Amino acid sequence: MDFSRIQAVIFDFDGVIANTAVDIASSVNATLEHFGYQPLSQEQVIIFVGNGAERLLRRSIAASMQISKKILPEEETPPFEEVYAWYVDYYKQHCIEKTRLYPGAQDLLELLSIQDIPCAIVSNKPHEITDAILNKMDIHKYFAAIIGPEQTSHVKPDPEGLILALQHINEGRQKVGKCQILPENVLMVGDSATDIQAGQNAGTKTCAIASGYGNKDKLAASGADYTIHMVCQLLVHLQCITSPPQAHS
Repeated sequence: MDFSRIQAVIFDFDGVIANTAVDIASSVNATLEHFGYQPLSQEQVIIFVGNGAERLLRRSIAASMQISKKILPEEETPPFEEVYAWYVDYYKQHCIEKTRLYPGAQDLLELLSIQDIPCAIVSNKPHEITDAILNKMDIHKYFAAIIGPEQTSHVKPDPEGLILALQHINEGRQKVGKCQILPENVLMVGDSATDIQAGQNAGTKTCAIASGYGNKDKLAASGADYTIHMVCQLLVHLQCITSPPQAHS
């Protein structure tokens, strides 16, 4: 893969930029226990990460009920909307207790910033939680766009979020007289098959992170253009990038 042609990078968040597993699992289990369900192991919860918080909770509730063999009468089952709202509020308040950036992630973002290579995040995680974590970690400044499921009609593997992120990037570039970046010069970096498929559907290059939370077999079969173990390894490949071209007057 020719990394010298990359002019913008779009990242997934969980399992790529930050290790969020403990805080996600703790927040899911706090939610389960609050509503009378049995908690799950961290490993069980993380298996369900990647397709958005709604599916994460629905799968966690189903797994909890299967383990406990507990079937609540319909009149005692809390409305899912109430469970979801409680989870988002709780997780937002506890989103950085154990969450940490992966080694080298900030160095990579700093390098891309110096090279004037715009970055974005497209995540199926609730936008307000991603936003809160980025602000608390003081890395919000590195991203030209942060796209969550609330801003799109379809989540990954649909390409809508990536297309919207690139649109935001190009709008910012247009304001300062810079050339538009085409999808084929964008790198989508993710740890799940849905991330790679989203990139492929959007026409970008793709990089798989093998150490993340996604299903390893599905990720290997997704046909990513490049595979690395952790995001910090991109430092070596992206050092050769030059800034995207300026628009001519």
